[in-house]
Amino acid sequence: MATSSPTNTLAIDDTKSPQFQSYLNNDGIDELTPAARKHRVSSLSLSDLNQWQNSLNKLSSSTSLNKSSQTNLKKVDSLAKLSRNSLIIRRKRKTVIDHPRVASYAFCFDIDGVILRGPNTIPEAVEALRLLNGANKYNITVPSIFVTNGGGKPESARATDLSARLETTITTDQIIQGHTPMKDLVGIYENVLVVGGVGNVCRNVAESYGFKNVYTPFDILKWNPAVTPYHDMTEAELACAKDVDFSKVAIDAILVFADSRNWAADQQIILELLLSKNGVMGTSSATYNEGPQLYFAHSDFIWATNYKLSRYGMGALQVSIAALYREHTGTELKVNRFGKPQKGTFIFANKVLSKWRKGVLDEHLKKMPVDAPNALEEADILINEDGDEVVNQSKLEKYEAHDSEEVSDEDEQLFTVGRNQKVKLELPPCSTVYFVGDTPESDIRFANSHDASWHSILVKTGVYQDGTVPKYTPKHTCENVLEAVKYAIEREHAMELAEWNETAEDDVDASNLSRSSSAFKINFEEFLMTPSAGTPPPASVTDSSAGGMSLGLKNAQASASSLGTKIDYPTPVHEIEQFDLPDGLNEAIKKVKDVKINGS
Repeated sequence: MATSSPTNTLAIDDTKSPQFQSYLNNDGIDELTPAARKHRVSSLSLSDLNQWQNSLNKLSSSTSLNKSSQTNLKKVDSLAKLSRNSLIIRRKRKTVIDHPRVASYAFCFDIDGVILRGPNTIPEAVEALRLLNGANKYNITVPSIFVTNGGGKPESARATDLSARLETTITTDQIIQGHTPMKDLVGIYENVLVVGGVGNVCRNVAESYGFKNVYTPFDILKWNPAVTPYHDMTEAELACAKDVDFSKVAIDAILVFADSRNWAADQQIILELLLSKNGVMGTSSATYNEGPQLYFAHSDFIWATNYKLSRYGMGALQVSIAALYREHTGTELKVNRFGKPQKGTFIFANKVLSKWRKGVLDEHLKKMPVDAPNALEEADILINEDGDEVVNQSKLEKYEAHDSEEVSDEDEQLFTVGRNQKVKLELPPCSTVYFVGDTPESDIRFANSHDASWHSILVKTGVYQDGTVPKYTPKHTCENVLEAVKYAIEREHAMELAEWNETAEDDVDASNLSRSSSAFKINFEEFLMTPSAGTPPPASVTDSSAGGMSLGLKNAQASASSLGTKIDYPTPVHEIEQFDLPDGLNEAIKKVKDVKINGS
Protein backbone atom coordinates (compact mmCIF):
# COMPACT_ATOMS: atom_id res chain seq x y z
CA MET A 1 0.00 0.00 0.00
CA ALA A 2 2.67 2.36 -1.06
CA THR A 3 3.79 4.14 -4.14
CA SER A 4 7.06 4.68 -5.92
CA SER A 5 6.08 8.11 -7.19
CA PRO A 6 4.09 10.99 -5.70
CA THR A 7 0.32 10.85 -6.01
CA ASN A 8 -1.38 13.04 -3.41
CA THR A 9 -1.05 16.43 -1.71
CA LEU A 10 2.56 15.63 -0.87
CA ALA A 11 3.34 15.11 -4.54
CA ILE A 12 5.60 17.04 -6.88
CA ASP A 13 4.08 17.54 -10.31
CA ASP A 14 6.74 16.22 -12.67
CA THR A 15 4.75 17.27 -15.74
CA LYS A 16 5.48 20.98 -15.28
CA SER A 17 9.17 20.73 -16.09
CA PRO A 18 10.42 18.90 -19.19
CA GLN A 19 13.85 18.72 -17.53
CA PHE A 20 12.55 16.72 -14.56
CA GLN A 21 13.46 13.06 -14.26
CA SER A 22 12.44 11.06 -11.23
CA TYR A 23 15.21 9.47 -9.20
CA LEU A 24 12.91 6.46 -8.82
CA ASN A 25 11.59 5.97 -12.34
CA ASN A 26 14.93 5.68 -14.11
CA ASP A 27 15.11 1.91 -14.46
CA GLY A 28 13.18 1.46 -17.72
CA ILE A 29 10.25 -0.47 -16.27
CA ASP A 30 7.72 1.65 -18.16
CA GLU A 31 9.41 0.66 -21.42
CA LEU A 32 8.95 -3.05 -20.75
CA THR A 33 6.53 -5.09 -22.87
CA PRO A 34 4.73 -7.77 -20.84
CA ALA A 35 5.83 -11.23 -21.93
CA ALA A 36 3.19 -13.01 -23.99
CA ARG A 37 2.39 -16.64 -23.27
CA LYS A 38 3.99 -18.92 -25.87
CA HIS A 39 1.66 -21.82 -25.20
CA ARG A 40 -1.97 -21.98 -24.30
CA VAL A 41 -2.58 -23.00 -20.67
CA SER A 42 -5.75 -24.82 -19.73
CA SER A 43 -8.32 -23.24 -17.42
CA LEU A 44 -9.29 -26.64 -16.03
CA SER A 45 -8.19 -27.24 -12.46
CA LEU A 46 -4.77 -28.65 -11.58
CA SER A 47 -6.32 -31.72 -9.97
CA ASP A 48 -8.57 -32.52 -12.92
CA LEU A 49 -7.31 -34.83 -15.60
CA ASN A 50 -6.99 -32.34 -18.41
CA GLN A 51 -4.29 -30.44 -16.57
CA TRP A 52 -2.04 -33.49 -16.53
CA GLN A 53 -2.06 -34.35 -20.21
CA ASN A 54 1.21 -34.92 -21.98
CA SER A 55 1.90 -32.15 -24.53
CA LEU A 56 -0.28 -29.66 -22.66
CA ASN A 57 2.59 -27.18 -22.75
CA LYS A 58 2.81 -27.59 -26.51
CA LEU A 59 -0.66 -26.24 -27.21
CA SER A 60 -0.50 -23.32 -29.60
CA SER A 61 -2.63 -20.25 -29.12
CA SER A 62 -3.75 -20.74 -32.72
CA THR A 63 -4.90 -24.30 -32.09
CA SER A 64 -8.61 -24.97 -31.80
CA LEU A 65 -9.59 -25.38 -28.15
CA ASN A 66 -11.95 -28.22 -28.98
CA LYS A 67 -9.44 -30.14 -31.09
CA SER A 68 -6.48 -29.73 -28.78
CA SER A 69 -8.44 -30.45 -25.62
CA GLN A 70 -9.96 -33.64 -27.03
CA THR A 71 -6.53 -34.82 -28.09
CA ASN A 72 -5.17 -34.19 -24.63
CA LEU A 73 -8.06 -35.96 -22.96
CA LYS A 74 -6.95 -39.21 -24.59
CA LYS A 75 -3.50 -38.99 -23.03
CA VAL A 76 -4.02 -39.48 -19.33
CA ASP A 77 -0.91 -39.31 -17.17
CA SER A 78 -0.46 -41.53 -14.15
CA LEU A 79 -0.69 -38.94 -11.40
CA ALA A 80 -3.88 -37.52 -12.84
CA LYS A 81 -5.54 -40.89 -12.47
CA LEU A 82 -4.65 -40.82 -8.80
CA SER A 83 -6.69 -37.68 -8.17
CA ARG A 84 -9.49 -37.99 -5.66
CA ASN A 85 -11.68 -36.89 -8.52
CA SER A 86 -10.85 -39.89 -10.70
CA LEU A 87 -14.54 -40.31 -11.50
CA ILE A 88 -14.30 -37.35 -13.84
CA ILE A 89 -12.41 -39.56 -16.29
CA ARG A 90 -15.85 -39.83 -17.91
CA ARG A 91 -16.63 -36.18 -18.66
CA LYS A 92 -20.22 -35.08 -18.92
CA ARG A 93 -21.50 -31.65 -19.77
CA LYS A 94 -22.17 -29.46 -16.77
CA THR A 95 -23.91 -26.24 -15.91
CA VAL A 96 -21.66 -25.79 -12.87
CA ILE A 97 -18.37 -27.38 -11.79
CA ASP A 98 -18.43 -27.94 -8.06
CA HIS A 99 -16.37 -31.01 -7.18
CA PRO A 100 -13.41 -30.34 -4.82
CA ARG A 101 -10.34 -29.36 -6.85
CA VAL A 102 -7.29 -27.09 -7.06
CA ALA A 103 -7.49 -24.08 -9.36
CA SER A 104 -5.32 -23.52 -12.41
CA TYR A 105 -5.15 -19.83 -11.46
CA ALA A 106 -3.72 -18.14 -8.37
CA PHE A 107 -3.77 -14.94 -6.31
CA CYS A 108 -1.05 -12.55 -5.15
CA PHE A 109 -1.97 -9.95 -2.56
CA ASP A 110 -0.34 -6.78 -1.41
CA ILE A 111 -0.75 -6.51 2.37
CA ASP A 112 -0.86 -2.84 3.42
CA GLY A 113 -3.98 -1.26 1.95
CA VAL A 114 -5.44 -4.61 0.84
CA ILE A 115 -5.35 -6.85 3.92
CA LEU A 116 -4.37 -4.23 6.51
CA ARG A 117 -4.69 -0.50 6.91
CA GLY A 118 -2.18 0.66 9.48
CA PRO A 119 -2.57 -1.56 12.56
CA ASN A 120 -6.10 -2.62 11.61
CA THR A 121 -7.31 -5.59 9.57
CA ILE A 122 -9.62 -4.71 6.68
CA PRO A 123 -12.82 -6.61 7.62
CA GLU A 124 -13.52 -8.14 4.18
CA ALA A 125 -10.09 -9.81 4.08
CA VAL A 126 -11.13 -12.66 6.40
CA GLU A 127 -13.99 -13.75 4.14
CA ALA A 128 -11.82 -13.33 1.03
CA LEU A 129 -9.27 -15.85 2.32
CA ARG A 130 -12.02 -18.23 3.42
CA LEU A 131 -13.37 -18.30 -0.13
CA LEU A 132 -9.94 -18.98 -1.60
CA ASN A 133 -9.43 -21.88 0.80
CA GLY A 134 -12.37 -23.71 -0.77
CA ALA A 135 -15.39 -22.38 1.13
CA ASN A 136 -17.11 -21.21 -2.05
CA LYS A 137 -20.01 -22.51 -4.10
CA TYR A 138 -17.65 -24.11 -6.62
CA ASN A 139 -15.59 -26.01 -4.00
CA ILE A 140 -12.37 -24.82 -5.61
CA THR A 141 -9.17 -24.14 -3.67
CA VAL A 142 -7.14 -21.26 -5.07
CA PRO A 143 -3.41 -21.00 -4.22
CA SER A 144 -2.41 -17.58 -2.91
CA ILE A 145 0.70 -15.75 -1.75
CA PHE A 146 1.43 -12.29 -0.34
CA VAL A 147 3.86 -9.87 -2.01
CA THR A 148 4.46 -6.78 0.08
CA ASN A 149 7.08 -4.07 -0.08
CA GLY A 150 6.94 -3.93 3.69
CA GLY A 151 9.49 -5.65 5.87
CA GLY A 152 11.56 -5.07 8.95
CA LYS A 153 10.48 -8.35 10.53
CA PRO A 154 11.01 -12.06 9.84
CA GLU A 155 8.71 -13.68 7.29
CA SER A 156 7.68 -16.09 10.03
CA ALA A 157 6.47 -13.20 12.21
CA ARG A 158 4.50 -11.76 9.30
CA ALA A 159 2.92 -15.17 8.64
CA THR A 160 1.97 -15.60 12.30
CA ASP A 161 0.39 -12.15 12.41
CA LEU A 162 -1.61 -12.71 9.21
CA SER A 163 -2.76 -16.13 10.41
CA ALA A 164 -4.27 -14.60 13.53
CA ARG A 165 -5.84 -11.71 11.65
CA LEU A 166 -7.25 -13.76 8.76
CA GLU A 167 -8.32 -16.73 10.91
CA THR A 168 -6.52 -19.22 8.69
CA THR A 169 -3.06 -20.71 8.44
CA ILE A 170 -0.59 -18.56 6.51
CA THR A 171 2.89 -20.05 6.21
CA THR A 172 6.30 -18.49 5.71
CA ASP A 173 6.37 -20.00 2.22
CA GLN A 174 3.52 -17.67 1.22
CA ILE A 175 5.26 -14.45 2.28
CA ILE A 176 7.46 -12.25 0.12
CA GLN A 177 8.58 -9.05 1.81
CA GLY A 178 10.60 -6.32 0.18
CA HIS A 179 13.88 -7.75 1.44
CA THR A 180 13.03 -11.45 0.98
CA PRO A 181 14.73 -11.67 -2.47
CA MET A 182 17.95 -10.45 -0.83
CA LYS A 183 18.38 -14.05 0.27
CA ASP A 184 19.89 -14.57 -3.16
CA LEU A 185 22.76 -12.21 -2.25
CA VAL A 186 24.04 -14.54 0.46
CA GLY A 187 27.45 -15.80 -0.54
CA ILE A 188 28.15 -12.81 -2.77
CA TYR A 189 29.01 -10.34 -0.01
CA GLU A 190 31.03 -11.00 3.13
CA ASN A 191 30.42 -7.80 5.12
CA VAL A 192 27.03 -6.09 4.82
CA LEU A 193 25.51 -3.03 6.47
CA VAL A 194 21.78 -3.52 7.10
CA VAL A 195 19.73 -0.32 7.45
CA GLY A 196 16.22 0.25 8.79
CA GLY A 197 13.77 -1.34 11.16
CA VAL A 198 13.60 -1.44 14.94
CA GLY A 199 16.54 -2.45 17.11
CA ASN A 200 18.32 -5.56 15.89
CA VAL A 201 15.35 -7.09 14.09
CA CYS A 202 16.71 -6.51 10.58
CA ARG A 203 20.16 -7.71 11.62
CA ASN A 204 18.56 -10.91 12.88
CA VAL A 205 16.58 -11.35 9.66
CA ALA A 206 19.71 -10.91 7.55
CA GLU A 207 21.58 -13.43 9.67
CA SER A 208 18.67 -15.87 9.30
CA TYR A 209 19.07 -15.54 5.53
CA GLY A 210 22.66 -16.69 5.88
CA PHE A 211 24.70 -13.46 5.83
CA LYS A 212 27.81 -13.98 7.98
CA ASN A 213 28.99 -10.51 9.02
CA VAL A 214 26.00 -8.19 9.48
CA TYR A 215 26.47 -4.65 10.80
CA THR A 216 24.02 -1.82 11.52
CA PRO A 217 24.30 1.98 11.82
CA PHE A 218 24.18 1.52 15.62
CA ASP A 219 27.49 -0.34 15.43
CA ILE A 220 29.08 2.55 13.51
CA LEU A 221 27.67 5.20 15.88
CA LYS A 222 29.03 3.30 18.87
CA TRP A 223 32.45 3.05 17.16
CA ASN A 224 32.54 6.82 16.53
CA PRO A 225 29.61 9.01 17.67
CA ALA A 226 31.03 11.96 15.68
CA VAL A 227 29.91 10.26 12.47
CA THR A 228 26.48 11.80 13.11
CA PRO A 229 26.54 15.15 14.93
CA TYR A 230 23.75 16.08 17.32
CA HIS A 231 22.74 12.49 18.00
CA ASP A 232 23.32 10.90 21.37
CA MET A 233 22.68 7.17 21.46
CA THR A 234 20.06 5.95 23.92
CA GLU A 235 20.58 3.04 26.28
CA ALA A 236 18.35 0.89 24.08
CA GLU A 237 20.43 1.74 21.00
CA LEU A 238 23.70 1.03 22.79
CA ALA A 239 22.33 -2.35 23.86
CA CYS A 240 21.82 -3.22 20.19
CA ALA A 241 25.30 -2.13 19.07
CA LYS A 242 28.38 -4.30 18.59
CA ASP A 243 31.97 -3.29 19.34
CA VAL A 244 33.65 -3.12 15.93
CA ASP A 245 36.63 -1.12 14.61
CA PHE A 246 35.25 0.11 11.30
CA SER A 247 38.60 1.55 10.25
CA LYS A 248 39.56 -2.08 9.64
CA VAL A 249 36.30 -3.37 8.11
CA ALA A 250 35.43 -3.07 4.42
CA ILE A 251 31.67 -2.95 3.84
CA ASP A 252 30.86 -4.84 0.62
CA ALA A 253 27.17 -3.94 0.33
CA ILE A 254 24.56 -1.70 1.95
CA LEU A 255 21.16 -3.39 2.29
CA VAL A 256 18.25 -1.09 3.16
CA PHE A 257 15.82 -3.64 4.58
CA ALA A 258 13.14 -1.40 6.04
CA ASP A 259 12.14 2.22 6.58
CA SER A 260 14.76 4.28 8.36
CA ARG A 261 14.01 5.34 11.94
CA ASN A 262 16.76 7.98 11.84
CA TRP A 263 17.10 9.61 8.43
CA ALA A 264 19.88 12.01 9.43
CA ALA A 265 22.17 9.29 10.79
CA ASP A 266 21.40 6.78 8.07
CA GLN A 267 21.93 9.31 5.27
CA GLN A 268 25.31 10.38 6.67
CA ILE A 269 26.55 6.80 7.00
CA ILE A 270 25.23 5.56 3.64
CA LEU A 271 26.68 8.52 1.73
CA GLU A 272 30.06 8.27 3.46
CA LEU A 273 30.34 4.61 2.51
CA LEU A 274 29.25 5.29 -1.09
CA LEU A 275 32.01 7.90 -1.40
CA SER A 276 34.60 5.81 0.46
CA LYS A 277 37.56 3.81 -0.76
CA ASN A 278 36.58 0.13 -0.76
CA GLY A 279 33.82 0.61 1.80
CA VAL A 280 36.00 1.63 4.74
CA MET A 281 34.65 4.35 7.04
CA GLY A 282 36.82 7.45 7.28
CA THR A 283 38.24 7.07 3.75
CA SER A 284 37.47 8.94 0.54
CA SER A 285 37.56 7.88 -3.10
CA ALA A 286 38.83 10.30 -5.72
CA THR A 287 36.72 8.64 -8.42
CA TYR A 288 33.52 8.08 -6.43
CA ASN A 289 33.20 4.56 -7.81
CA GLU A 290 35.02 2.46 -5.21
CA GLY A 291 32.29 2.24 -2.61
CA PRO A 292 29.95 -0.66 -1.81
CA GLN A 293 26.87 -1.67 -3.77
CA LEU A 294 23.59 -0.15 -2.56
CA TYR A 295 20.37 -2.19 -2.42
CA PHE A 296 16.87 -1.03 -1.47
CA ALA A 297 14.13 -3.49 -0.50
CA HIS A 298 11.62 -1.29 -2.34
CA SER A 299 11.11 2.20 -3.73
CA ASP A 300 7.73 3.18 -2.29
CA PHE A 301 7.72 6.96 -2.11
CA ILE A 302 4.69 7.25 0.17
CA TRP A 303 2.53 4.82 2.09
CA ALA A 304 -0.80 4.91 3.90
CA THR A 305 -1.13 4.62 7.65
CA ASN A 306 -4.04 5.29 9.98
CA TYR A 307 -3.17 9.00 9.65
CA LYS A 308 -5.35 10.88 7.16
CA LEU A 309 -2.44 11.75 4.85
CA SER A 310 0.15 9.41 3.36
CA ARG A 311 3.65 9.32 4.89
CA TYR A 312 7.04 9.34 3.15
CA GLY A 313 8.60 5.90 2.79
CA MET A 314 11.80 4.19 1.71
CA GLY A 315 11.53 5.63 -1.78
CA ALA A 316 11.73 9.12 -0.33
CA LEU A 317 14.94 8.20 1.53
CA GLN A 318 16.28 6.86 -1.76
CA VAL A 319 15.43 10.16 -3.49
CA SER A 320 17.19 12.22 -0.82
CA ILE A 321 20.35 10.09 -0.96
CA ALA A 322 20.39 10.16 -4.78
CA ALA A 323 19.96 13.95 -4.80
CA LEU A 324 22.74 14.44 -2.25
CA TYR A 325 25.02 12.07 -4.17
CA ARG A 326 24.44 13.91 -7.47
CA GLU A 327 24.95 17.28 -5.80
CA HIS A 328 28.24 16.04 -4.30
CA THR A 329 29.64 14.14 -7.31
CA GLY A 330 27.81 15.51 -10.34
CA THR A 331 26.92 11.95 -11.35
CA GLU A 332 23.90 9.69 -11.02
CA LEU A 333 23.76 7.22 -8.17
CA LYS A 334 23.49 3.59 -9.24
CA VAL A 335 20.94 1.78 -7.12
CA ASN A 336 19.91 -1.88 -7.04
CA ARG A 337 16.18 -2.11 -6.36
CA PHE A 338 13.97 -4.92 -5.15
CA GLY A 339 10.27 -4.81 -4.35
CA LYS A 340 7.36 -4.00 -6.61
CA PRO A 341 7.46 -3.12 -9.50
CA GLN A 342 10.99 -4.47 -10.06
CA LYS A 343 11.58 -7.45 -12.34
CA GLY A 344 13.80 -9.17 -9.79
CA THR A 345 10.92 -9.36 -7.34
CA PHE A 346 8.58 -10.54 -10.12
CA ILE A 347 10.93 -13.43 -10.92
CA PHE A 348 11.27 -14.27 -7.24
CA ALA A 349 7.47 -14.16 -6.78
CA ASN A 350 6.98 -16.60 -9.65
CA LYS A 351 9.39 -19.05 -8.01
CA VAL A 352 7.60 -18.79 -4.68
CA LEU A 353 4.17 -19.13 -6.29
CA SER A 354 5.21 -22.20 -8.27
CA LYS A 355 6.47 -23.90 -5.12
CA TRP A 356 3.33 -23.03 -3.19
CA ARG A 357 1.02 -24.30 -5.95
CA LYS A 358 2.82 -27.65 -5.89
CA GLY A 359 2.28 -27.78 -2.14
CA VAL A 360 -1.45 -27.05 -2.43
CA LEU A 361 -1.88 -29.77 -5.06
CA ASP A 362 0.19 -32.14 -2.97
CA GLU A 363 -2.20 -31.59 -0.05
CA HIS A 364 -5.15 -32.33 -2.32
CA LEU A 365 -3.87 -35.82 -3.11
CA LYS A 366 -4.84 -38.39 -0.52
CA LYS A 367 -1.85 -39.77 1.37
CA MET A 368 -1.79 -42.71 3.77
CA PRO A 369 0.87 -44.82 5.50
CA VAL A 370 1.47 -48.00 3.54
CA ASP A 371 0.36 -50.16 6.48
CA ALA A 372 -2.84 -48.21 7.17
CA PRO A 373 -6.17 -50.03 6.77
CA ASN A 374 -7.54 -49.79 3.21
CA ALA A 375 -4.45 -47.84 2.10
CA LEU A 376 -4.08 -49.78 -1.14
CA GLU A 377 -7.70 -49.11 -2.06
CA GLU A 378 -8.00 -45.47 -1.00
CA ALA A 379 -4.62 -43.73 -1.04
CA ASP A 380 -3.25 -41.80 -4.00
CA ILE A 381 0.21 -41.63 -2.43
CA LEU A 382 1.64 -44.17 0.02
CA ILE A 383 4.12 -43.22 2.73
CA ASN A 384 6.61 -46.02 3.36
CA GLU A 385 8.48 -46.87 6.53
CA ASP A 386 11.28 -44.45 5.62
CA GLY A 387 8.87 -41.55 5.21
CA ASP A 388 9.21 -41.51 1.43
CA GLU A 389 6.13 -40.78 -0.64
CA VAL A 390 5.53 -43.25 -3.46
CA VAL A 391 2.76 -43.74 -5.98
CA ASN A 392 0.12 -46.29 -5.01
CA GLN A 393 0.77 -48.70 -7.87
CA SER A 394 -2.12 -50.92 -6.81
CA LYS A 395 -4.61 -48.12 -7.38
CA LEU A 396 -2.80 -46.86 -10.45
CA GLU A 397 -2.87 -50.23 -12.22
CA LYS A 398 -6.66 -50.37 -11.89
CA TYR A 399 -6.85 -47.30 -14.09
CA GLU A 400 -4.06 -48.39 -16.44
CA ALA A 401 -6.01 -51.53 -17.28
CA HIS A 402 -8.59 -49.37 -19.04
CA ASP A 403 -6.14 -47.26 -21.05
CA SER A 404 -5.84 -47.88 -24.77
CA GLU A 405 -4.03 -44.75 -25.91
CA GLU A 406 -0.25 -44.92 -26.00
CA VAL A 407 1.74 -41.89 -24.89
CA SER A 408 4.20 -40.54 -27.43
CA ASP A 409 7.83 -40.35 -26.36
CA GLU A 410 7.90 -36.87 -27.84
CA ASP A 411 5.26 -35.59 -25.46
CA GLU A 412 6.59 -33.32 -22.76
CA GLN A 413 6.07 -34.80 -19.30
CA LEU A 414 4.53 -32.56 -16.68
CA PHE A 415 5.77 -34.86 -13.93
CA THR A 416 7.95 -37.91 -13.42
CA VAL A 417 6.83 -40.89 -11.42
CA GLY A 418 7.75 -44.57 -11.30
CA ARG A 419 7.49 -47.67 -9.18
CA ASN A 420 9.18 -47.10 -5.82
CA GLN A 421 10.04 -43.55 -6.86
CA LYS A 422 9.12 -40.35 -5.13
CA VAL A 423 6.54 -38.15 -6.82
CA LYS A 424 7.97 -35.15 -8.63
CA LEU A 425 5.39 -32.69 -9.94
CA GLU A 426 6.10 -30.43 -12.89
CA LEU A 427 3.17 -28.04 -13.00
CA PRO A 428 2.08 -25.94 -15.95
CA PRO A 429 2.21 -22.20 -15.31
CA CYS A 430 -0.82 -20.43 -13.83
CA SER A 431 -3.59 -19.83 -16.32
CA THR A 432 -3.97 -16.40 -14.67
CA VAL A 433 -2.34 -14.69 -11.70
CA TYR A 434 -4.62 -12.12 -10.05
CA PHE A 435 -2.62 -9.42 -8.31
CA VAL A 436 -4.64 -7.31 -5.87
CA GLY A 437 -3.11 -4.01 -4.80
CA ASP A 438 -4.04 -0.52 -3.67
CA THR A 439 -1.27 1.50 -5.31
CA PRO A 440 -1.17 2.13 -9.06
CA GLU A 441 2.51 3.18 -9.07
CA SER A 442 3.82 -0.01 -7.48
CA ASP A 443 1.12 -2.70 -7.45
CA ILE A 444 -0.64 -2.12 -10.76
CA ARG A 445 2.58 -1.18 -12.50
CA PHE A 446 4.12 -4.39 -11.16
CA ALA A 447 1.28 -6.61 -12.39
CA ASN A 448 1.05 -4.93 -15.80
CA SER A 449 4.75 -4.79 -16.68
CA HIS A 450 6.16 -8.30 -16.78
CA ASP A 451 3.70 -10.98 -17.93
CA ALA A 452 0.48 -10.76 -19.91
CA SER A 453 -1.08 -13.57 -17.86
CA TRP A 454 -1.06 -11.40 -14.72
CA HIS A 455 -4.37 -9.67 -14.09
CA SER A 456 -4.16 -6.45 -12.06
CA ILE A 457 -6.98 -5.53 -9.66
CA LEU A 458 -7.00 -2.15 -7.91
CA VAL A 459 -8.87 -1.82 -4.61
CA LYS A 460 -10.04 1.37 -2.92
CA THR A 461 -9.01 0.57 0.65
CA GLY A 462 -5.50 2.06 0.61
CA VAL A 463 -3.43 4.65 -1.25
CA TYR A 464 -5.65 4.95 -4.31
CA GLN A 465 -8.31 7.61 -3.93
CA ASP A 466 -11.64 6.87 -5.59
CA GLY A 467 -12.46 9.34 -8.34
CA THR A 468 -8.86 9.97 -9.38
CA VAL A 469 -7.33 8.66 -12.59
CA PRO A 470 -4.54 6.17 -11.80
CA LYS A 471 -1.27 6.65 -13.66
CA TYR A 472 -1.18 2.90 -14.36
CA THR A 473 -4.51 1.45 -15.44
CA PRO A 474 -5.68 -1.75 -13.74
CA LYS A 475 -7.52 -4.46 -15.63
CA HIS A 476 -10.26 -4.30 -13.01
CA THR A 477 -11.18 -2.07 -10.06
CA CYS A 478 -13.02 -3.25 -6.94
CA GLU A 479 -14.14 -1.74 -3.67
CA ASN A 480 -12.18 -4.21 -1.55
CA VAL A 481 -10.34 -7.52 -1.54
CA LEU A 482 -13.48 -9.61 -1.05
CA GLU A 483 -15.07 -8.14 -4.14
CA ALA A 484 -11.83 -8.83 -6.03
CA VAL A 485 -11.83 -12.50 -5.03
CA LYS A 486 -15.49 -12.99 -5.96
CA TYR A 487 -14.89 -11.33 -9.32
CA ALA A 488 -11.96 -13.64 -10.14
CA ILE A 489 -13.68 -16.84 -8.99
CA GLU A 490 -16.73 -16.13 -11.16
CA ARG A 491 -14.58 -15.13 -14.14
CA GLU A 492 -12.45 -18.25 -13.90
CA HIS A 493 -15.41 -20.58 -13.39
CA ALA A 494 -16.96 -19.30 -16.61
CA MET A 495 -13.75 -20.07 -18.53
CA GLU A 496 -13.29 -23.43 -16.82
CA LEU A 497 -16.88 -24.42 -17.56
CA ALA A 498 -16.57 -23.44 -21.22
CA GLU A 499 -13.44 -25.56 -21.65
CA TRP A 500 -14.92 -28.44 -19.68
CA ASN A 501 -17.98 -28.58 -21.91
CA GLU A 502 -15.93 -28.32 -25.10
CA THR A 503 -14.23 -31.56 -24.15
CA ALA A 504 -17.26 -33.28 -22.59
CA GLU A 505 -19.49 -35.95 -24.06
CA ASP A 506 -23.26 -35.97 -24.18
CA ASP A 507 -23.12 -39.39 -22.59
CA VAL A 508 -25.91 -41.42 -21.04
CA ASP A 509 -25.77 -41.52 -17.28
CA ALA A 510 -25.22 -45.19 -16.48
CA SER A 511 -26.88 -44.80 -13.10
CA ASN A 512 -30.14 -43.88 -14.82
CA LEU A 513 -30.16 -46.72 -17.36
CA SER A 514 -31.72 -49.34 -15.10
CA ARG A 515 -34.32 -46.85 -13.94
CA SER A 516 -35.44 -45.95 -17.45
CA SER A 517 -39.08 -46.94 -18.02
CA SER A 518 -38.36 -47.80 -21.64
CA ALA A 519 -35.20 -49.82 -20.98
CA PHE A 520 -35.06 -53.40 -22.19
CA LYS A 521 -32.63 -56.31 -22.34
CA ILE A 522 -30.42 -56.86 -25.38
CA ASN A 523 -28.82 -60.28 -26.03
CA PHE A 524 -25.68 -59.60 -28.02
CA GLU A 525 -25.51 -63.22 -29.25
CA GLU A 526 -28.56 -62.44 -31.38
CA PHE A 527 -26.43 -60.03 -33.39
CA LEU A 528 -23.95 -62.75 -34.52
CA MET A 529 -24.88 -63.34 -38.15
CA THR A 530 -24.79 -66.81 -39.85
CA PRO A 531 -24.09 -67.24 -43.58
CA SER A 532 -26.99 -69.65 -44.02
CA ALA A 533 -29.72 -67.54 -42.55
CA GLY A 534 -28.33 -64.03 -42.93
CA THR A 535 -30.32 -63.06 -39.85
CA PRO A 536 -29.57 -63.51 -36.17
CA PRO A 537 -30.91 -66.81 -34.85
CA PRO A 538 -32.99 -66.90 -31.69
CA ALA A 539 -30.84 -67.09 -28.62
CA SER A 540 -32.91 -69.97 -27.24
CA VAL A 541 -32.20 -72.33 -30.18
CA THR A 542 -29.01 -74.14 -29.21
CA ASP A 543 -27.43 -77.57 -29.62
CA SER A 544 -26.17 -79.02 -26.40
CA SER A 545 -23.69 -81.19 -28.28
CA ALA A 546 -22.02 -78.07 -29.56
CA GLY A 547 -21.43 -76.79 -26.09
CA GLY A 548 -24.10 -74.15 -26.36
CA MET A 549 -23.20 -73.15 -29.95
CA SER A 550 -26.13 -71.70 -31.85
CA LEU A 551 -27.54 -74.04 -34.53
CA GLY A 552 -27.18 -71.36 -37.16
CA LEU A 553 -23.46 -71.06 -36.60
CA LYS A 554 -23.00 -74.85 -36.30
CA ASN A 555 -24.77 -75.51 -39.61
CA ALA A 556 -22.82 -72.76 -41.33
CA GLN A 557 -19.53 -74.28 -40.26
CA ALA A 558 -20.63 -77.77 -41.38
CA SER A 559 -21.63 -76.46 -44.80
CA ALA A 560 -18.31 -74.73 -45.23
CA SER A 561 -16.46 -77.92 -44.29
CA SER A 562 -18.34 -80.02 -46.89
CA LEU A 563 -17.38 -77.54 -49.59
CA GLY A 564 -13.71 -77.67 -48.58
CA THR A 565 -13.82 -74.00 -47.67
CA LYS A 566 -12.48 -72.60 -44.43
CA ILE A 567 -14.53 -69.68 -43.18
CA ASP A 568 -13.62 -67.83 -39.99
CA TYR A 569 -16.78 -66.73 -38.26
CA PRO A 570 -17.04 -65.29 -34.80
CA THR A 571 -17.52 -68.00 -32.25
CA PRO A 572 -20.64 -67.76 -30.11
CA VAL A 573 -20.87 -66.17 -26.73
CA HIS A 574 -20.86 -68.63 -23.84
CA GLU A 575 -21.87 -66.13 -21.22
CA ILE A 576 -24.65 -64.00 -22.56
CA GLU A 577 -23.98 -60.29 -21.85
CA GLN A 578 -27.08 -58.22 -21.27
CA PHE A 579 -27.22 -54.41 -21.17
CA ASP A 580 -29.93 -52.02 -20.15
CA LEU A 581 -30.47 -49.55 -22.97
CA PRO A 582 -33.03 -46.76 -23.43
CA ASP A 583 -34.89 -45.82 -26.58
CA GLY A 584 -32.77 -45.01 -29.58
CA LEU A 585 -31.16 -48.42 -29.91
CA ASN A 586 -28.64 -47.64 -32.66
CA GLU A 587 -27.37 -44.54 -30.91
CA ALA A 588 -27.16 -46.34 -27.58
CA ILE A 589 -25.26 -49.31 -28.99
CA LYS A 590 -22.55 -46.96 -30.27
CA LYS A 591 -21.87 -45.96 -26.70
CA VAL A 592 -21.24 -49.50 -25.51
CA LYS A 593 -17.50 -50.14 -25.48
CA ASP A 594 -15.22 -53.16 -25.22
CA VAL A 595 -17.82 -55.91 -25.80
CA LYS A 596 -15.57 -58.99 -26.08
CA ILE A 597 -16.66 -62.17 -27.81
CA ASN A 598 -14.94 -65.15 -26.22
CA GLY A 599 -13.76 -68.17 -28.18
CA SER A 600 -15.18 -71.59 -27.37
